[in-house]
Amino acid sequence: MNGKKIIEEVISRACSLSIYDVGETIEGLASRIGRKTSEILKLNSNENFFISLEFVRSILRQVIEEVDPRIYPRDEFRELREAISRNTGVAPENIIIGTGSDQLIDLVSRIFLKEGDEAISIEPTFPIYERCVRIQNAEYRAVPLKNDFSLDADAILASITPKTKVIFLCSPNNPTANQLNHKDILRIAENFDGLIAVDEAYADFSSSSLINVADSLENLIVFRTFSKVFGLAGLRVGYAVANRRLSSMINERFQMPYSVSITALRAAVKMLENMDYIRETINAIKSERERLIRKLNEISGVRAFPSETNFVLFQVNKSSLIVYRSLLNRGIIIRNIGRVLKFENCLRVTVAPRHYMDRFTKDLEEVLWEGA
Repeated sequence: MNGKKIIEEVISRACSLSIYDVGETIEGLASRIGRKTSEILKLNSNENFFISLEFVRSILRQVIEEVDPRIYPRDEFRELREAISRNTGVAPENIIIGTGSDQLIDLVSRIFLKEGDEAISIEPTFPIYERCVRIQNAEYRAVPLKNDFSLDADAILASITPKTKVIFLCSPNNPTANQLNHKDILRIAENFDGLIAVDEAYADFSSSSLINVADSLENLIVFRTFSKVFGLAGLRVGYAVANRRLSSMINERFQMPYSVSITALRAAVKMLENMDYIRETINAIKSERERLIRKLNEISGVRAFPSETNFVLFQVNKSSLIVYRSLLNRGIIIRNIGRVLKFENCLRVTVAPRHYMDRFTKDLEEVLWEGA
């Protein structure tokens, strides 16, 4: 009887948690609208389609020949930390490896938050922070960005209470696509006794990063991922950078010993060994991003915002939900965001190779003209 009561309590609490909507799937949409899967454009999750699929598969074929999946990964964690260190200049001892940055964000939430605590973040931002906080039965509070999407550091500092244990910041931010001012972030860190957790999933597409200052601060942790710039979203590899005391504590006391598969670890190492190619794709994304923003702003009824990520946020002069659904019917999946601060009817689209973007902008223009 007690067991049933406990289960009901957990289910009741679960019902108060938000569900993360991953959006339409390629197969599901293709079946629904009667199209081939190859005709579907998936532009809603900010994956990197500039990296050749054949290149990724060649990496995986090499990995399969090298690893023994019958044994647990051990040296592979060290090898990846060393490879990240060579690429970033961060000491291997400062690096925590995880199953994507989401798992590390969840881990930090479980370490630092308990019932009765609270965490602060910004609004709008990546919804995973709120999800992780509420799973811990902690309170989540969001401080709106300024209307130019910049960080309101004064408002965040004024929101801190004795119960505040973690502040989550996404920079560059999703969905606004702008990098937050690093001086503002460091000022918050200097005036806060808790942890500043900065999600830099999109930092490779911007101008700078905080990972190289993490070692000098007691209360800063920076998350990075292989899902975006390295094109390994399906393998789930991420890492965090913090000072050695914090990183060793998380690695040795809180992280699971075999948290990432041996295949994913070795694939990530091989991606870091091909940085010349990765840099080429970054430059290609930045170039196509600026072209996409120009093309969107040339369409009547569209306003595209600047971006330091591999996606673009834009506003339309019709219902964003109607535009989203109309594009779905044409085989194009983007993200309906809705209201962003004072801006109504916003949508988000992944920056993809030119032929994808040309089809997207052509169909978007036709959708906006429908019924005009």
